Amino acid sequence: MAALLLLFFFFLLPQSSFQAVPTDFLTSWYQDCLRNSSSSLTTTFSRNLDTALRNFSTIASEGINYSATTVGLSGTDPVYAVFQCRGDLTTQSCSVCVQNATSRLPDACPKSVGARIQLEGCFVRYDNSSFFSLDSDAIELLCNVENTSDVTALTAIQNVMGKVVNLAPTQGGFASAVENGAYAEAQCIGYINSSECLQCLTAHPYRTFCDSSIGKRVYTDSCFYRFELYNFLDTLPSPPPAPVPAAPPAAPPASRSAAPPILLPVSSENSNGSKIAIIIGVIVPVVGITILAIAVLVYCRKGRQSKGSRFERQGSTLPDIPEFGKVFSLKELEIATQGFRPSYKIGEGGFGVVYKGTLMNGQELAVKRLTIGSQARKEEFLNEVKLITSVQHKNLIKLLGCCVEDSQRILVYEYLPNQSLDGFLFGGTQKKNVLDWRIRYEIILGMAKGLAYLHEESHCQIIHRDIKASNILLDGQLRPVIADFGLARLVKTDASHINTRVAGTIGYLAPEYAIHGELSEKVDVFSFGVVCLEIITAVQNTNGRLLKLVWEHYEGENLPDIVDKRLAKAFSMDEVVRVVHIALLCIQENPKQRPPMSRITLWLSGTSEILDTPIRPTFLNYSAPASSSSKQFTSMSTS
Repeated sequence: MAALLLLFFFFLLPQSSFQAVPTDFLTSWYQDCLRNSSSSLTTTFSRNLDTALRNFSTIASEGINYSATTVGLSGTDPVYAVFQCRGDLTTQSCSVCVQNATSRLPDACPKSVGARIQLEGCFVRYDNSSFFSLDSDAIELLCNVENTSDVTALTAIQNVMGKVVNLAPTQGGFASAVENGAYAEAQCIGYINSSECLQCLTAHPYRTFCDSSIGKRVYTDSCFYRFELYNFLDTLPSPPPAPVPAAPPAAPPASRSAAPPILLPVSSENSNGSKIAIIIGVIVPVVGITILAIAVLVYCRKGRQSKGSRFERQGSTLPDIPEFGKVFSLKELEIATQGFRPSYKIGEGGFGVVYKGTLMNGQELAVKRLTIGSQARKEEFLNEVKLITSVQHKNLIKLLGCCVEDSQRILVYEYLPNQSLDGFLFGGTQKKNVLDWRIRYEIILGMAKGLAYLHEESHCQIIHRDIKASNILLDGQLRPVIADFGLARLVKTDASHINTRVAGTIGYLAPEYAIHGELSEKVDVFSFGVVCLEIITAVQNTNGRLLKLVWEHYEGENLPDIVDKRLAKAFSMDEVVRVVHIALLCIQENPKQRPPMSRITLWLSGTSEILDTPIRPTFLNYSAPASSSSKQFTSMSTS
């Protein structure tokens, strides 16, 4: 009997008193190796990194959920590092999460002087240069695949998100809220101030993607927010203080005439049967309550896991996204661009002209007025826009919305003030601003990641068809953003190749596509290889002469002679040789011999895999007429 009662009370105890830390706090949402080194890390850097990460584990175990540090600042190989746990995590959960993250990261990035990891419960980053400043660029946009049209639920989401976004900057960088079944939290990294915190949390409004999803997350280097229609918090926010209850009325005096309780005597001859009845009467309810308690615990745990498993990356497995951004009116865009004034034109390509626009609220836009006009039916155009909008990655241009008024077909993108890569390489307003080798290498890596996402990771495969330096834009921190993706035909993932309409720029076109119209993702791989060589040399591929020049220097083992002279030998020769080697594999004549972009990304990220030997393409033996260089064209396939 006593054992049963103890078992009953055991199941009534809080789960935290007898359970280990839930492993879902260790789920990894992203992990990046940054600033790769061509060789092994120095002993000093490795020692400083080990010190920083070991200190983080100790600090987290002491109940502190944030620390930013610099180790070895006075030496030649300093380490800047930070960790932060979610504000709702218990000390135990935070400690386990930080220990897991700090042990994973160096092993995952053995040749990187910079790396970061975002687990479910904590964030860790280190680098050999300081990054302790605001960075609100989105790294991951995540949506729960379940949608809802419940007005009550959507209102609750709006309320809790409004609370946490406004409260976090005023409460030390963290806030959580619960209302009518909606749970939300927002948090900023500890080294930014309150105004920067608010700026970061409002940089990616939750209503701008997956409008009816029951759960969303946004991760940046400086902040994150999340909401769900189920409880994902480790500890719930404290409720507001309850009002002091009024004093209860005094109990009436006991009546003197009240009869005492009647106790029925138990005769000795029936005592055994009565004892059995009493035992049964106690055991049955206890066992029943115990079983019920077990069932409730299992159900709650299973429910939480099943809901969490439906949380997917934005643009990875979403079956349908019922939005295509903001629909702008033609009048609104005419005002923003001063009637599409020629002086507002910032670019022009095969699909249309791009204008800089400014909305009434001061927001800057890139407005692309497509040449297809009314040839594209409204429904088809909106379906294509919906697909493009759903494809989101930090190295892809963000589509904000569109306009389909009258015969106009207009796309509205985010505006990037540094504009395109070709201005830095070949001349123009940015020519005087020399990109150092480290930035060039990161541009090449970012391009590879963006193309790998389009080809292999997005829920719909997209072949760009027109990768070139002018379609690589640079954000405020000179990170690459691929523009104009999805404007050509969206290709199904089961297509080995497609004979279709050729659209692209001479000098970047793969031979099988230019001659026969054979389209596959290897067309983009070829163009990527050309752009890599242009980044190294700052020479545009006119009539294929750049490819021939690089090949001759590669065979003659004198590649330093072709590197952009403005770098003044301030570059890693090992990295130059590796990038040239990869680029020559990309321009192989046989598409099957060109590597996929995912493999290229691994090579550029420091994988020590031995590369195949490139074969000299026969097309390098010929030169196109000078008049045909770098012209945009559209032609029908000859096959």
